[in-house]
Amino acid sequence: MNKYLYKIAFLLLASLVVVSCSDFLDVVPQDKILEDQAYNSEAGVQNVHNGLYLQLAVNNLYGRQLTMDAVEILGQQYNMGGSHVKAKIASYSYAETLPKNTFAAIWQSAFTTVLSANKFLESIDEHSEVISAEKANLLKGEAIAIRAMLHFDMLRLYGPIYKVAPADPSIPYYDAPVTSNNPLLPAKDVIAKITADLDTAIALLANDPILTTGKISGSTAFDANPYYSVNRGQRMNILAVKCLKARVLLYTGDKTGAFALATEVINFVKAQPVVSWTPFLEATSTSNPDRIFSAENFFALSDYTLYTKQKALFDSSLDDFNIYAPMLSRLNAVFESNDNDYRSLPSWKIPITGGKTQKTFFKYEDVTDKTKIFRFQIPMFKLSELYLIAAETAPVPADGIAFLNTLRFNRGLTNLAATAVLATEITKEYRKEFMGEGQLFFYYKRINSTAIPNGSASSGNVTMNAVKYVVPLPDAEINFQN
Repeated sequence: MNKYLYKIAFLLLASLVVVSCSDFLDVVPQDKILEDQAYNSEAGVQNVHNGLYLQLAVNNLYGRQLTMDAVEILGQQYNMGGSHVKAKIASYSYAETLPKNTFAAIWQSAFTTVLSANKFLESIDEHSEVISAEKANLLKGEAIAIRAMLHFDMLRLYGPIYKVAPADPSIPYYDAPVTSNNPLLPAKDVIAKITADLDTAIALLANDPILTTGKISGSTAFDANPYYSVNRGQRMNILAVKCLKARVLLYTGDKTGAFALATEVINFVKAQPVVSWTPFLEATSTSNPDRIFSAENFFALSDYTLYTKQKALFDSSLDDFNIYAPMLSRLNAVFESNDNDYRSLPSWKIPITGGKTQKTFFKYEDVTDKTKIFRFQIPMFKLSELYLIAAETAPVPADGIAFLNTLRFNRGLTNLAATAVLATEITKEYRKEFMGEGQLFFYYKRINSTAIPNGSASSGNVTMNAVKYVVPLPDAEINFQN
């Protein structure tokens, strides 16, 4: 019976929790001296807390595999047929070595970060004297939300098609730094724990500076300490948590709850423009295009190796067996041959170097002005998703069209006719809106689409089913559960 062992060491300066492998999620008692050093000041607590965000940005999580790499390949976003290095992932050949190793590493990194969040929550309570209760609540709310987000994405990846089999076994849930492995739970029980965690996080974040200042950055709430008052858009703030909860509720089919939460945040933003739609000139600037629409992001993850990944995956110098790029005909179909769409021309261009005659992906390419705040950022939760959720869940179809038209207007597109098929148009917007962000495959799985456009062919679809939608658990987890 093989398991993994994670031993946590708190690093004061690096602020990243280091984890090594042995028995899965068993915790060796920490060196108490090291832990006390990490938590002997407010700055130390902040450093450890910041380590959670650094872990989220690693390659095996949102720094690559869960945004621009593995899950995008599963969503058929790129041409990866034949001899492409990632062809086995694109064909859902999960038993092959590369897919198996890729998804095992995602699982391990996710639950390592869950363990780090749980250890942080335990330790901050044990050292409550070093930080005020109000600030501690802010940090704890973020950590619990991170825990919920990771469990939700592991459920979306490795769990059953929820629409079809919510009672099927899925993944374990860890809400404490336990010394033994937890059993697999029915998917609906995992959802119940996720929503409970999100409700707790929302309660703890009740005094988030965003709510009192109406700003996502530049606030002077609490004090002059920028950790709490500035750049809340780079933290799991209360609005990001509500976006996540709306996403979760929609995934479970609770359209009433998802609509209520999505419109609550939309209406808050209308009253206090914490975020706002990105103007055309900012999105399409020739020297400093804001391709991630940073003004719209409730939470964007900072990744200071982003441009290394841009070159490793999308650079025009890569050969056809290594580059992540779509067929031009497929890309034209997504954008309906309309370069007026803000999401098209800035992010998809025929490069002037590298000899490529097809469009390649520039979304995460650096810009000229090195002071731009959106450099190194990967979107996690944003305004457009709330409008898509509201469109899909609106009780009156005409209202759904209106929400969709608001999004389209702010992407340079004309209004849909009142007779438009709402579900079809929502699918089109998901295909345009989330490229390089890892949401399309999960959308297809949520609606249980039986066929999706084949990214490795100029026409035709991939027939989808539970075998393709449900990534198998890693061997180590299966061995333990047996």
